[in-house]
Amino acid sequence: MTTIVNTHDMNSVMGIGEKVVFIANGEKCWEGTNGEILKSDNERLNDFIFASKFLKQLRAGS
Repeated sequence: MTTIVNTHDMNSVMGIGEKVVFIANGEKCWEGTNGEILKSDNERLNDFIFASKFLKQLRAGS
């Protein structure tokens, strides 16, 4: 079964997402698993995902 969820809620993405596609301005910018998000070097993805201080700390600890 496949479910497609359009969200900006990163708690949901990290909790239930298996395959993630990051779209910005109608363009696919990144694709991977929720675990790969923490290791991505994609600048646009990182600017969005790690905008909060908490997530920056989470990434630094991974």
